[in-house]
Amino acid sequence: MRRRQFAALLAFAAPALALAAPPRIRMFELYQDDLSFSAAAKKLNGSVISMQGFMAPHLKVESDFFVLSNSPVETCPFCASEDEWINTIVFVRMKKRQEAVSPGDLLQVQGRLELGPQKDSATGFISRVRLVDASFQRL
Repeated sequence: MRRRQFAALLAFAAPALALAAPPRIRMFELYQDDLSFSAAAKKLNGSVISMQGFMAPHLKVESDFFVLSNSPVETCPFCASEDEWINTIVFVRMKKRQEAVSPGDLLQVQGRLELGPQKDSATGFISRVRLVDASFQRL
């Protein structure tokens, strides 16, 4: 394929590729100052989104969930009530198990955003924000 043909193909495909990528939201964009959900978070509720963060250490070696944090953490942030919720974490329920990574590894996570308090039936964790049917990759 010639360089011009490739450039033309890339120019044609780029908008379609951009449309296929899920919207990315940052943790600080999920909340307003009073810790209520932001308009952006409410708009994306139920949609597949992308977030970056760090995996908190697992309580179990074999699991299909983890805690995504805005910065590396060493303890489980889900052992509190909704009133004590930390606004820099998200509960992630994976589509299928993936190998845990080091808490210092930056991740890109993709999943369906769910907002509102919920107690996870399998773990007992209480969350305000979740990514479900998720997968991740190291950055």
